[in-house]
Amino acid sequence: MQAGLMSSRVELLIDGNRHGGWTSVNIRRGLNQVADRFELSLTEKWSQSTEPAPVRSGAECQVFIDDDLVITGYVDEVLPAYDANQHSLVVSGRSKTADLVDCSSRRKTWSKPRKLEAIARELAEPFGIEVVVEADTGAPIKAPAVEAGQPYYEALEQMGRYRAVIFVCDPQGRLVITKPPRGRIDTALALGENIRKGSGRFSVRDRFSQIIVQGQQPGDDLLSGEQASSPEGTATDPVIRFRTQVILADTPVDKAGCRQRAENETRRRRGRGRGLTYTVAGWRHDSGLWTPGFEVSVRDRWLGIQDDMIIEGVQLVLDGQGERAEAQVVPPSAWDLTAEPEPEEEESVWG
Repeated sequence: MQAGLMSSRVELLIDGNRHGGWTSVNIRRGLNQVADRFELSLTEKWSQSTEPAPVRSGAECQVFIDDDLVITGYVDEVLPAYDANQHSLVVSGRSKTADLVDCSSRRKTWSKPRKLEAIARELAEPFGIEVVVEADTGAPIKAPAVEAGQPYYEALEQMGRYRAVIFVCDPQGRLVITKPPRGRIDTALALGENIRKGSGRFSVRDRFSQIIVQGQQPGDDLLSGEQASSPEGTATDPVIRFRTQVILADTPVDKAGCRQRAENETRRRRGRGRGLTYTVAGWRHDSGLWTPGFEVSVRDRWLGIQDDMIIEGVQLVLDGQGERAEAQVVPPSAWDLTAEPEPEEEESVWG
C-alpha cells in the first residue's frame, strides 16, 4: 500500500483484542438497511507475520475508526488464504440488528393494542438488542402480529409504516426508531471544494402525470352505496407526457385518505427520481464521520443542484486509491413519510 493513502486507524475489537493494520476497508451504512455492514481485508508477506490472526466467525465485535465506535455486532464470515509468498484475511460482519433480519419465529400476537416501541423491545430483547426512540410513534398499534416464518424486522417495518417511522441501527448496535432527517451536517458537499467525483440519476421511469388511489371502506347509516364502496383520491405530477397509474389500497380508507396517499406517493416518486452520489476524500466532515440520515447542503453547478438533500447511504472505503467516503443523497421528499392505515381487525360474524 502506498504511503499516505490511509490517515484513519481502523480496528476490530474482539474479546478485548484490537486487530488493526487492515489494507482494505469497506463499511456500508444506510437508511435502507437496519444492519450496517463491514468488510476488512489484510494481506501480508510471510516475512511480516507467520501467526494467523485469532478471529473466529460468530464472535461479538466492534469496529472503531480512530476513537469513534462505528459498528457493534458479530463477525459473519472469516476468509483466510495463503500461497508461497503471502497470506491474507478477509473478515466481514454486520450490526447486532442483523439477527432481526435473519430470524423468524412462530406466529405471535398481542391481545391488546401496544405501542410500537413496546413491541420492538419485546421482539429485540431475546437477541440482546436495545431499542432507542427518536421519533413520535403515535397511538398504540391496534392489532400487532408477527406471522409464522415472517422475519422480525419485516414485521416491525410493516408496523412502522403505520406510524410513518423507520428502523435503523446505531454504532452501539441498538435498534433506533426514527424519521429522517435525524439532524444536519454543517459541512456542505460542494463542487470545487470537497467533491472529488460526482454522478447523478434523474429518472421519470416511476413517475406518472396522474396517480389515482382507489380504496374501500365499510358502509354505515351515513355513508353507503358508491360513496362508501369506491372512495378515490388523485394527485398530479407535471411530467412531460400523459401517464397514469391506479393504486388499489389494501386496507379500508376513505376519500381523504386516498387523496393523501396519492399525494404522498407522487412526492415520494418525484424525490426517488433524483439521486446523487458524491465521493469526498477521507471519511470525515468538519464535525465527525459522514453518516446517513442527516441533511446536508449540496452545491453542484454541473449537475444543477443547489439544495438541501438527505444522505441516504454512506460507504467508507479504503483501497489502492486511498481513503474516501461515497455518499448517496436524495431530496427530502424521497423520505417524506406518511402513515399508512392499519388493517381492520377481523370480527366474527357472531359478534
